[in-house]
Amino acid sequence: MEPSAIIAVNAILGIASLVTSVTGFGYGLVATPFMCLMLSPSMAVPVVLMSWLPLALLLVYDCFKEMNLSRIGRLYICAMIGVPAGAYGLSHAEDDTMRIFIGAITLLAAVSMLRRPRGPLRREPFFLCAAGLLSGVIGGGTGITGPPVVLLGLKQQWEHPGFRADLIGYFFVLHASMLILFRNVGLLEQSTLSLSLWSLPGVLVGYFAGMRLKNLISPSLSRRLAIGIVGLGGVLAVLFR
Repeated sequence: MEPSAIIAVNAILGIASLVTSVTGFGYGLVATPFMCLMLSPSMAVPVVLMSWLPLALLLVYDCFKEMNLSRIGRLYICAMIGVPAGAYGLSHAEDDTMRIFIGAITLLAAVSMLRRPRGPLRREPFFLCAAGLLSGVIGGGTGITGPPVVLLGLKQQWEHPGFRADLIGYFFVLHASMLILFRNVGLLEQSTLSLSLWSLPGVLVGYFAGMRLKNLISPSLSRRLAIGIVGLGGVLAVLFR
């Protein structure tokens, strides 16, 4: 890639890293629509997932003690049932079709997160499985695994520190497993690995900036900022194919 393109990739993934370090979610939601403006979805999605792993290791180390491993495990098992269906779509669908789908999912997630949830749902274990399954299907095709799980956590009013930690742990194990599946279906190439390595400076800068801002920005403000960036990315992915 041209140096200007590598700089743009670092900027996109750096912003995604910053948002995720503050909120615990949003990496794929922020990065994928913008990356699809530069790359085909079949390359953009694996690059986003692979570039997430170094950031995830740092975040997991930071908040491991606050994780609910039982909740993460249930989400993960159900998500892995749905991932193959999404990955099949990513490897076979036309690029413009996937860009529209990614943009639409992103916009739907942004609009959904604007709504203030009412009281928690009963039968939380059932809805955990449903959210995990939907997260896997959507994530396998777009790399965006967060919306169903984030919306459930907001609905159930999970406490912010534990909620953030569970999202980080869940995304780490799920995205690592998705990359193994992507390799088996031919979605990982040498160029994908190279671009992921070139993006590492931006990811690390975003991480350290986000960790500094994490305790300075209120949860409500960080949520609004994330939704705004997510919505913009969705609009651009739909309009500029």
